[in-house]
Amino acid sequence: MPIRHVIKQGESVISLSEKHGLFADTIWNDPANAELKAKRKDMNVLMPGDVLVIPDKRLKEVRRETNNVHKFQRKGIPAIFRLQLFEIEKPRANQKFTLEVDGQQFEGQTDSRGVLEQAIPANSKKGFLTIGPDKFRVEIDFGYLDPINEISGVKKRLKNMGYDCGAPTNEMNDQLRDQLKKFQKRFELEETGQTDAETLKKLEELHDNPKEFPALSNDAPQGE
Repeated sequence: MPIRHVIKQGESVISLSEKHGLFADTIWNDPANAELKAKRKDMNVLMPGDVLVIPDKRLKEVRRETNNVHKFQRKGIPAIFRLQLFEIEKPRANQKFTLEVDGQQFEGQTDSRGVLEQAIPANSKKGFLTIGPDKFRVEIDFGYLDPINEISGVKKRLKNMGYDCGAPTNEMNDQLRDQLKKFQKRFELEETGQTDAETLKKLEELHDNPKEFPALSNDAPQGE
């Protein structure tokens, strides 16, 4: 029988797919999740309180020759973690890193854009990243980024880009308005101090995808 699961902070479709033994796409594309899918762009950026339907497992039969060894690989496992890192607005390009995830350690190097890409367990909760010759250290909570059309999602993205918005509550306040104006001025948007469509579009463009920062003009402030 299908399960109506209420999303908790830190959960994503891929982590729930690991728990329930289903493909992430099978869950996300189930007709029962059509409304949620229309509301949220990314299956792994959900909001606590969202309701996700976990469908029943369906039996799949595969014909193979007897008396032989056959290997089967489950799709979508492990998960791929991607992160672009900057020092101020300069990409941390070609820097070696160590990523500790729930007791496991991974080592690698960012690419020319400062992008880290690493396979990690689908149910990962917390990570610690050490990168570069300065041994810069970052604590990572997997599954904690809220959708951009939520105030808390705006605050978390701004914080990741160096704008201090305080606690990531889902409420508009003066501190957030002030940081929005700084962000808007930096990226040459109308300084409304509001989460208007152009601001959300620019924030999503810069934060959610690997991207070079636009050139800094003489009178534009950097993130604090």
